[in-house]
Amino acid sequence: MQTLLSFIPILILLICLLVLKLSAMKAGAIALISAVCVSAVIFRPGMDGLAVAMGKGFGLALFVIFIIWGAIFLYNLEKETGALDVINKNIERIIEDKLLQFLLISWVFSAFLQGIAGFGVPVIVATPILICMGFDPIMSAAAVLVGHSWAISFGSMGSSISAIDMVTNTDILDIVSYMALFGIVGMVVTGMAVLFIYDGLNGIRRGIVYLLIASLTMGLSLIVLAAVGMTSVMGLLSGSVGIVTLLVVNSVKSHGKKPEFYRDKLNLFEAFLPYLLIIVLSVVFFVISPKIKLVLDFPGYVSGTGVTIPSEEAYVSFNVLKYPFSIILMASAISSVIFVKRGTLDRKTFRTILQNTVKKCTSTTITLVLLLVTAQIMMDGGMINNLAVFLANVTKSFYPFVAPFIGLLGAFVTGSNTNSNVIFGNLQETAASALGISTAITCAVQSIGASIGGAIGPTTVALGATAAQAVGQEPDIYAKTLWPTLIGAACLGAVNLLLIYLL
Repeated sequence: MQTLLSFIPILILLICLLVLKLSAMKAGAIALISAVCVSAVIFRPGMDGLAVAMGKGFGLALFVIFIIWGAIFLYNLEKETGALDVINKNIERIIEDKLLQFLLISWVFSAFLQGIAGFGVPVIVATPILICMGFDPIMSAAAVLVGHSWAISFGSMGSSISAIDMVTNTDILDIVSYMALFGIVGMVVTGMAVLFIYDGLNGIRRGIVYLLIASLTMGLSLIVLAAVGMTSVMGLLSGSVGIVTLLVVNSVKSHGKKPEFYRDKLNLFEAFLPYLLIIVLSVVFFVISPKIKLVLDFPGYVSGTGVTIPSEEAYVSFNVLKYPFSIILMASAISSVIFVKRGTLDRKTFRTILQNTVKKCTSTTITLVLLLVTAQIMMDGGMINNLAVFLANVTKSFYPFVAPFIGLLGAFVTGSNTNSNVIFGNLQETAASALGISTAITCAVQSIGASIGGAIGPTTVALGATAAQAVGQEPDIYAKTLWPTLIGAACLGAVNLLLIYLL
């Protein structure tokens, strides 16, 4: 009975989004109410426990919300100063093939951004670029959501890898070596999905050569970086290799024709400066590793069923200088000085930037709070664990095939690869040990399954809708992202089965 009840919030969320076609905000509100009701029935947290769980969810939401506001502010800064137009026109001059443009931005450039910051930044940055280049907003949001998902496990300076290392006993380098292999599978599948979103089977036929060449170089990068233990920059460097590869392919295709670069009041370097600064500042603060932190602690409690939820110290932790919001803010401030000098930024323009930022971020902020509070109630109430145990018990010998779907489930509910690894990493390792199969392989497919699951996380989809200025059209985005994600998880499961029973 507990397992059946544990399914209710997720089923309600899916029905609201996919059947009733409600907005993510309305679906999140209904899912939250259902999660509170189910938790009260099977877990009985009491008012104090419920307040703690909701506080944790709000704390996690606060961490993400600041990043969203910063990234949307940067987008509006680039748009209103004309910098985004300079970037778009230069991409169009450098790469004339629209399909290659679409693949480069949504699959490779977005993965590169994920390697730097993560936390939805690739979706917020890459989606508007595609739209400004003339691509359909819904198609653009869906392609970026799916396209960058293969890199989520390797992004955010290795946060997801660190998470699974913290909750498992298996040697992390063994896990990462298999993550690289599964990452290549995810890379190819998501790339094909992007081509399909662009132009169906014809898109795959036309773009398969680009995809395979880029996958070869990026895949080799993942393998080499995993072998030498450079886990924190796997996404960043692999994405960089992919960008260079596609630019070289384009140069060969155009017979080395040199483009005539476009400039207005800003040149290409000045227009791209905020993103370059984000890269530089991210690397600098990662290397010097400043210790200035803001943390949120939460007390423990005992539920009405006798389950003890321990206290959480630094449950939400803000490393002030390494925090993506801080880096985005610094990059924006420095770039603004250049924009003012070039005459593209004044008080009126700045006021417009602030107004547009508030307008775009308000509904997304509410949605994120609702969904993350729901996720936290499900985690504290044991609902997530109930679902995973149920899947493991039912599948048994087919567990290797199901393992990536468990990771996907965690990412869908929590909106985070890292959170999915924290919740399910130890469970996957324990299940693998009980079944006598490789824990390294199982933990690796858990993380990559969660990675591609990021494409359908309601919080991430809400970001995509915001970036595409299509709030309320989340169901249309899901129509393009759900099946590619499930097919990707199935491919990971099939490869996992082969590895487990052949090695």
